[in-house]
Amino acid sequence: MPPIRVTYRVPAGTRSDAEAMAASLLVEQTVETPPAVSGRYPFVREHLAGRVVRVEPSADGVYCAHLELPTLVAETDPAQLLNVLFGNASIHAGVALEAFTLPDDLLAGYGPRFGVGGLRALCGVADRPLVASALKPAGLTPDELAALARAMGEGGLDLIKDDHYLADAERAPFEARVIAVTRALEAAAQRTGRRTRYAPNLSGTPDAIRRQADAAARLGADAVLVAPMLIGLPAMLELARTCGLPVLAHPAFSGASSMPAPLLVGRLFRLFGADAVIFAGYGGRFAVPPRACRALADEARGPLGGLLPALPVPAGGMTRERAAELVAFYGRDAALLVGGSLLEAGDRLADETRALVEAVATAALALAAPSAPPPSPDAPPDA
Repeated sequence: MPPIRVTYRVPAGTRSDAEAMAASLLVEQTVETPPAVSGRYPFVREHLAGRVVRVEPSADGVYCAHLELPTLVAETDPAQLLNVLFGNASIHAGVALEAFTLPDDLLAGYGPRFGVGGLRALCGVADRPLVASALKPAGLTPDELAALARAMGEGGLDLIKDDHYLADAERAPFEARVIAVTRALEAAAQRTGRRTRYAPNLSGTPDAIRRQADAAARLGADAVLVAPMLIGLPAMLELARTCGLPVLAHPAFSGASSMPAPLLVGRLFRLFGADAVIFAGYGGRFAVPPRACRALADEARGPLGGLLPALPVPAGGMTRERAAELVAFYGRDAALLVGGSLLEAGDRLADETRALVEAVATAALALAAPSAPPPSPDAPPDA
């Protein structure tokens, strides 16, 4: 099988320093023994040693080390794949995983189970971005959360997720929350003729997450939400393989990793089973540049072997007033997650939700017009 190709950014003052660091990283990410030791064993020497392909300076003054790592070790299990990609290397100060490419054969068993097409079918939306929101703040009772969900459902929202701070807490226990919200959305559907979909948040130990996933499916939830960096990427992959519902991935704790967000949230979350990846969009409350958002969206839905595309979901400061700008920037295969600014509507939540959905639909029609310019990789001039 072809090797895994990885690129690490290395903190080095000179090329010779960078080359020495590259050689050190090769040892760390393969046999973790000096060449004089590993070289005694023919199988290890021939199949597990890997190689440094090249070391080159990058545009910002640091060096990039391009390595080939053995697929043989990584194919044993999902956790070991992560270990080979960025195990000991992550401990070295200043080293970051910049890029990686996996052989197609290694991708079997990974990736989303529903992807963009499955989420579109679930929500019954074919020709525009999905429109989503979150139930918050934590501390509300199941009935209070259900009231918000019903208003959003009556306003025509496509998808509602729990806020990631809604755990299996005494104030709003998981099963009571799911029952209340799903009933509220069914009641809203009786009025509108269309069911808003719901993704409760799974949180806790692996056993607790399995129990919550089973309960979510049994009680009528349509998808589930997890934070992969909190519960573990292999745990999310197992969940995606077994729970039977689409998996939305939240980026909480992803900033603690020495990986760029497009690689971690866009590619790794998708690789480990996320059907949709939520991320901090530009122009909101997080200082994220537009090009990073475009790169992340491209990683989520671009070619990756034979894996299904995942739906990119920008969040963190989205507003109805920005609908046209955001639809033009991200295109139709995305979901706009509008939380706090929508909830500010209070008693007018249903009306404001309806206005948001209509704004996104109008923007999507404009995007589809023959005279519409292609989306720019940069933000609009006024963003």
